[in-house]
Amino acid sequence: MTEQKELIKKRSSIKGRLTVFASHLKTIDESTITATEVRELQLRIGKIEALYHLYDEVQLKIECSSDNMDIQMAERTEFETQYYKTCAHAHEILNTYQRLHEKIENASNASHSRANHRLVKLPTIQLPKFGGSYDRWLEFHDTFSSLIHNNDDIDEVNKFHYLRASLEGSAAVVIQSVDFSATNYLVAWKLLCERFDNKRLLIQNHVAALFNIDPITKESSVNLKRLIDQINKNLRALESLGEPVTHWDTLLIHIVTQKLDAKTYREWEEYKGNLGKGKDKTIKFDSFLEFLHNRADLIETIEMSQNAQKTGSSKCATKIKTMVSVQGGSYNINNPSTTTNNYKNHSSMKPCPNCNGEHYLNNCPNFLALSSEARYKLLSNYKICFNCFRSGHYANSCKKSGCKVCKRKYHTLIHVNEFSVRQSTASVSANCDNGNNASESSQSIKSQPSVVPSSSHNPSVVLSGTVMTTNENSGQGQCDVLLSTALVKLYDSNNREVIARAILDSGSTSCLMTEDLYKQLNLPVNCINKSVIGINNITSHISQMCRVQVKSLNENFSTYLSCFILPSITDNVPGCRIDVRSLKVPSDICLADPKYYLPSAINLIIGADVFWDILGSQRIKLGNGKPILYETRLGWIVSGPVTSGHTSTWPCKIKCNVTQVDSMTSYNFNDDIQNQLMRFWQLEEVCPQSNHYFPEEKLCEEHFVKNTTRLADGRFCVRIPLKQAPDVLGSSYQRAKHCLLSLERRLKGDDSFSKMYKEFMREYKNLGHMSECKPNIELPHYFIPHHGVLRECSTTTKLRVVFNASSPTSSRVSFNDIQMIGPTVQDDLLSILLRFRQHKYVLVADVEKMYRQIVVHEADRPLQQIIWRENESDSLKSYALNRVSYGTASAPYLASRCLKQIGIECKDPTIADIIIHDFYVDDLLTGSDFISEALRIREQVSAELASACMPLRKWKSNEPQLLSQASHQPSLELKLGDAEPNKTLGLGWDSESDQFHFPVNPVIVKGKTKRDILSVIAQIFDPLGILSPFIISMKLILQRLWLQRLSWDEELPSEIYQAWIETVHSLPHLSSLRIPRHVICDSHSQLELHIFTDASERAYGACVYVRSIDYDDAVSVQLLTAKSRVAPIKPTTIPRLELCGALIGARISEKCVTALRAKFNRVIFWSDSTIVLGWLKMLPSKLQPFVRNRIAEI
Repeated sequence: MTEQKELIKKRSSIKGRLTVFASHLKTIDESTITATEVRELQLRIGKIEALYHLYDEVQLKIECSSDNMDIQMAERTEFETQYYKTCAHAHEILNTYQRLHEKIENASNASHSRANHRLVKLPTIQLPKFGGSYDRWLEFHDTFSSLIHNNDDIDEVNKFHYLRASLEGSAAVVIQSVDFSATNYLVAWKLLCERFDNKRLLIQNHVAALFNIDPITKESSVNLKRLIDQINKNLRALESLGEPVTHWDTLLIHIVTQKLDAKTYREWEEYKGNLGKGKDKTIKFDSFLEFLHNRADLIETIEMSQNAQKTGSSKCATKIKTMVSVQGGSYNINNPSTTTNNYKNHSSMKPCPNCNGEHYLNNCPNFLALSSEARYKLLSNYKICFNCFRSGHYANSCKKSGCKVCKRKYHTLIHVNEFSVRQSTASVSANCDNGNNASESSQSIKSQPSVVPSSSHNPSVVLSGTVMTTNENSGQGQCDVLLSTALVKLYDSNNREVIARAILDSGSTSCLMTEDLYKQLNLPVNCINKSVIGINNITSHISQMCRVQVKSLNENFSTYLSCFILPSITDNVPGCRIDVRSLKVPSDICLADPKYYLPSAINLIIGADVFWDILGSQRIKLGNGKPILYETRLGWIVSGPVTSGHTSTWPCKIKCNVTQVDSMTSYNFNDDIQNQLMRFWQLEEVCPQSNHYFPEEKLCEEHFVKNTTRLADGRFCVRIPLKQAPDVLGSSYQRAKHCLLSLERRLKGDDSFSKMYKEFMREYKNLGHMSECKPNIELPHYFIPHHGVLRECSTTTKLRVVFNASSPTSSRVSFNDIQMIGPTVQDDLLSILLRFRQHKYVLVADVEKMYRQIVVHEADRPLQQIIWRENESDSLKSYALNRVSYGTASAPYLASRCLKQIGIECKDPTIADIIIHDFYVDDLLTGSDFISEALRIREQVSAELASACMPLRKWKSNEPQLLSQASHQPSLELKLGDAEPNKTLGLGWDSESDQFHFPVNPVIVKGKTKRDILSVIAQIFDPLGILSPFIISMKLILQRLWLQRLSWDEELPSEIYQAWIETVHSLPHLSSLRIPRHVICDSHSQLELHIFTDASERAYGACVYVRSIDYDDAVSVQLLTAKSRVAPIKPTTIPRLELCGALIGARISEKCVTALRAKFNRVIFWSDSTIVLGWLKMLPSKLQPFVRNRIAEI
């Protein structure tokens, strides 16, 4: 015991010595410390370091003899904490002194060597710029760290300034939300490093760069050295990132050899054979690089020798000789007389416009080293004559002789024989040589690879195209081809006139519009997912389309076009000015494009869907090898070859506008799957409901108001809204007859189907919905083919006869083609379902045979005729359809518009609002928080619709008191949306439990193709987005299918198929999911809307919750709706994806607030992205366009 007390005293003494040392440190002023004090401090530190070992020895003995280890461990911890803090403080004082001393020495050295620095001016080191590219990150990080970050002579504020000045693009956005101050520099640097110092992405980026090295198409030392530099750059980066690049010899050699030109590859194979005769010997990548270096040096030596021979020029005052190499030989382009005069006036010679040297342009070595196209552009920029290289006049007025090769009016130095083929989204243009008329026998067709000029400003795709070449030595005019162009009037969102220049293109399956024209028109846009497929199956993605009214200049013709929007369509048409003085165009005709011969921009393509309706029957030939005039409803168009010595001094371009528009891939596929996929993506969109009508939709509304009447029994009588006179319809009887005979063969083979079909037609006739008639051939008429659609899930009509009014007549125009579709007059399904979740008590019903309750005016019935007979032994009879029919283009509008008219005429504002806003097609989904009010709604809505002969049936409710005894069927469920029997996943509502559920039909995996997968995905119906976490997995599979670019029936890769199987096998679990319909608690005192947004590298989305509090402070939180999106295929930063999620949240919240008839006390948005929250606090004008546009919308 006595020994332990002694040990404790020793420990106390040791702790006291440490305390004395700590007190001494507090007396030291770091800014004024002397060298003596520093030496003293170093001695004290040495003693204190020995003190720890003494303490450890004493404390260990105490711990061994102590019964309470917790106390002793606390003692040790306390001492060690104080000891290390004190020692660290002491060392920091020493370090501070050392830094101050070094600064003084540096200042002294700087003043001592200032005189030397005045004599030697070193170039300023420019800080690197970093825009967010991963392949530039390591270079930027190391350079900036060396020059700025690790430089102690630069204070934090200046470091922050240098950092901000060095960043641009997406990199600058990362630190935009960080306030500019000294304390925030390290915060900003850390944010930048966290964002871009991603080892995995850096490795992935540099590996991708190795695979994506540009191939060498032509043997060249410059290209070969560029290839070597790219390889070394990426390999060094990967090695610094810890990748075992030294073991990749075989893989790297294989990758790089695929990028070599044919000659170099052949030389490598020979060189490789000489490296070693052993078959098992592995060739090192260093040996391959050594070969490439030697090869590049060899080629460079040869090129220098050749260039010296080509560009060598004599300085003799009597003669200048320049050789230009073109296909077919070398040509002397000197002009002795001119040369002599030039040298006589040498003292007044103007400097070369290219290099300011004392020589003429055609002797300039830099100019001669350029390509022919580059020379041409230089001449254009300096406004120099293409023929004599002098300023002050143009080639068409130049008296000097032309090209020595083709005799045309330009200098031999800009003669070309190569072809450039370039596609701008939907068109292809190619540089072509001047040559003979197309009819000359010397003409030939060649298919050769294209060359895309690097100076092109338009996005282009390199293609291999078939182009037309002509005899180079001919002195005749150039053969150009005029395309069919026309000026048309378009109307913007304010119905103002805009003139556009269009190409009439029968090779395009749809109409296209440029983005610039769309922005000028400012029309409403629809979100779509389609592709334009051009030459060589090159595909461009389309995400927007709009509908625009088009008129001819004389306003004799008008139609509407649905146009897909693209950044650009094609280059100027024609490619150069055409000399049309030899064309004798009749003066008494009206040209659709009076200046068809002048190059001008094209901002519209009118495709084959409208082309044949516009084209007339007359044409005028202007002669052999000359264009033809075609009559169209837009005016006369000029199209075809024109041979002329036109005034342009540069070859024209070939245009090829052949496009096909496809919704998902470049392959044809089943229309049913396509339509269902379209509905699937439409459900996923959150677009605000626009009250803006297109001009055609306004006309349709005016037509309805003017021509709709109510009969004596209250039934509506409507006229078919036509946008064209029906006399454009051709013969349709034979096609309708053929379809009926085909239908009869089917009926003969299926007794059950035959019985239902004949019963349907018998009922149709007995109800007066069709009546026998005698066709009047003199009047416009149309016979509609018809067929049957079975609906096993229907509780009333198992079979519905559909009338196909899209069947073309002999004039290729159908009945649907001449009808106006009309605007959407009902609320969208999501808005109706959101309101449906608001009410405590709900009512559901549908209108019995809604379309067939509306009478079609007698004047329009000849356009709605069918052919029918009940038995094959009977003669064929014609029937006129007296009611609005399924399959006609205007039927949905007419039916829903009549329903809306009932609401407009209703005097009770509550009932009127329900009729106008709570119907989706013919389904009523409404309710109230009070039983009495719900009963009144049922009675009043039924009465209003009954007054128009539109009875409501199949009533359902979650409250039995709201149902009459006759209609009360508790087991009857509501299936929302399209209720096809083969629906993979649908949305249902159980009125007894008042819950949503998700009926799942068994999925039979028939095959492993893209067709099989898309046919299943297209059958998913989840308008509320409740199943978004599950459906996003299917969307991701869909995206992977898109990336694979598989053919329609090609077998899937095993990893995608396995992911698909796992997803399909989990589908049945969704059938057990139950979601409460009602989202608001009873008698709520407070109502809140909470929107949560988030994103990952693969997807982003938003979900909306309703939080309600009753008067007893009981809280209820329910999921209202959700939406999700897959991330774009192009890599996008997480902050931008977070921003996209926030935008969806803002859009869906607006939808919810607008749709719900409730007053929210608070609407709160949640995001865990500090960058997005920072963007939202900034002025949009300071942000990049991508961020600015979305922030502005939010």
